[in-house]
Amino acid sequence: MENLKIEKSLRTPAVDFNKNGELRIEGRSTPENTVEFFEGLIAWIKDFKKKKPAKLEMHVSLEFFNTSSGKLLINIFKLIEKFKTDELVPNIFWYYDENDEDMFQAGQDFQSILKIPFHVVQI
Repeated sequence: MENLKIEKSLRTPAVDFNKNGELRIEGRSTPENTVEFFEGLIAWIKDFKKKKPAKLEMHVSLEFFNTSSGKLLINIFKLIEKFKTDELVPNIFWYYDENDEDMFQAGQDFQSILKIPFHVVQI
């Protein structure tokens, strides 16, 4: 299994998924074809689950995301939630700028849906 690294663009976030269990998404997410962009991320995570990792932390730091990206992010978060076992409790860290009420609220919304540790962190 290889790490997944995607450079950010004007419309897509940087992605750095490391097989050591640290997954990062940073930037803006307004891709023209959201499903196409996220399907590679979802496929990587599904493959990673087969490896029975000892650690899983997802760090998400977005300046902005559109509605379709939000729907796919929740799909990713719910997929990560399925990693939970007696040996592994995945953690998700949602970073937001102290002046960005929308991103804070989005983090709160995601946190209320999930049953794994979801940390809303001010930067």
